[in-house]
Amino acid sequence: MDKGPTGADALREALADLGVDLRIYVPGYPATEAVPALGGGASMAANEKVAMEVALGASASGRRSIVLVKHLGVNILSDPLSIAPSHTIGAGLVILVGEDVGPRGSQVEMDVRNYGPLCEVPVIDPWGPQLLALALSEAFALSERVRAPAMVRTTFEFGEAARSPAQAKTTIHAEKKEEKGAGSETFDRSIWDLTAKGRHQRYRGEVLPLLRRASATSSLNLLRDGGGELGMIASGRPAGLALNLGTKPPLLVVGISHPLPWDLIRVFVRDHGRILIAEEPTPFIEARLQISEKVFGKTTGHLPWGRMEAEDLERALELIAAGARPGPGPSPQRFEERPASRDVCDDCPFWPLYEAVRDLGVPVAGDAGCSIRAIRPPLEAVDVVYGLGSSVGVASGFSEKGVALIGDYALGHSGLLGLIDAVKNGREVLVILLDNGVAAMTGGQSVPDIKSLLERIVPGQRTLDLPVAKDLIEEVLAEELAEPGVSLVVVRGTCPRYDAER
Repeated sequence: MDKGPTGADALREALADLGVDLRIYVPGYPATEAVPALGGGASMAANEKVAMEVALGASASGRRSIVLVKHLGVNILSDPLSIAPSHTIGAGLVILVGEDVGPRGSQVEMDVRNYGPLCEVPVIDPWGPQLLALALSEAFALSERVRAPAMVRTTFEFGEAARSPAQAKTTIHAEKKEEKGAGSETFDRSIWDLTAKGRHQRYRGEVLPLLRRASATSSLNLLRDGGGELGMIASGRPAGLALNLGTKPPLLVVGISHPLPWDLIRVFVRDHGRILIAEEPTPFIEARLQISEKVFGKTTGHLPWGRMEAEDLERALELIAAGARPGPGPSPQRFEERPASRDVCDDCPFWPLYEAVRDLGVPVAGDAGCSIRAIRPPLEAVDVVYGLGSSVGVASGFSEKGVALIGDYALGHSGLLGLIDAVKNGREVLVILLDNGVAAMTGGQSVPDIKSLLERIVPGQRTLDLPVAKDLIEEVLAEELAEPGVSLVVVRGTCPRYDAER
């Protein structure tokens, strides 16, 4: 097959063609790979909620905007996202979400399509890099038509080159769209003539029918005719796999996951005796069709949850055609089976700190940064790790005074709120800030220096400049652990991977 431009290439060209003024992002795999395509004028936000709020401000004043995040970032921005549709926006606003299907560089796998019905926003689902520009074009046009944010989710890699699938006979045609340049709409204050209930009534009565029409007529929908009673419905990356299968079963590719093109789906299901649903990472479409005994996929055990490959689709089609039951699912993947996973780097300057923390004999909460690598041997310095910026809040809930290990990026992202809460409520926690001036796990981006703020929040904080002897680290930590209330120790070191400006 011929290889074409990458997803990042498509993104770069689309943003220029669509006149997108504000480009804002929060790094994290797999979104980091697309950051250079945003251009030199792009800015990195402190966290995803702030990114969404800045984009809403740009939209309200007539500037098209895009927010680039990884899948977990949608959790953070969902608060303003849930409010924006019924309150309306101005110029087009698109959230571009890179999903880590696998997951390969994230703590958890999550299907952001669920935010479509939850926040009542359209979710556009291109199956390959070659469709990303079209998806973004539809998203901005739709966002401005309904005055609400639109989401584009990708389950392929941004660095992945487009591959031309086998030609399919397409019998679905999109409605003709008006040629439109960059958005110029500003926020419509007449929305305040309605109550909160009235705004929802307006949105559900006027906007949702427009979204359903857009889903049914999207250029991203595709129908491939074929013989036989066994057909496939696919979305996202698995649709690209399905298009290139040698068996060429009848196939409906769904280009918008919310709202789904129900008329197309109903006809396809009616015309075929059995249907395999191919999607990643969870059974989002399949779950909505489970009432039909014709439907097979993840919930029936025919396809794996998470990431799949072409051979998974071929095997599932063979099993369904033969009426055979699928075997047991795979065993849970173990750490040693993932060669890409790593422990703390051998030349990390914070090694003596991790060893000192381990020897304190108290519970330790790590964070979704480098400290997450200290959970396994030989260090085993960290007991629990949850979301980015969570360690201060988590450690504040321990039954005894324990330790919160947090990086400067995580603290600025959202951990600062946990620290403020701990001080306000007199909680017992020793916060150790790993200060290296960069977001080391997401590509070495610079992070804001908030140490002057910390001095006001936790007076009397102590600072250690690495390298220092482990004995001195142990002495300082033991002294602070013995003090009542909130303690803060700032440990400064330089990541050997990045030459951070200090």
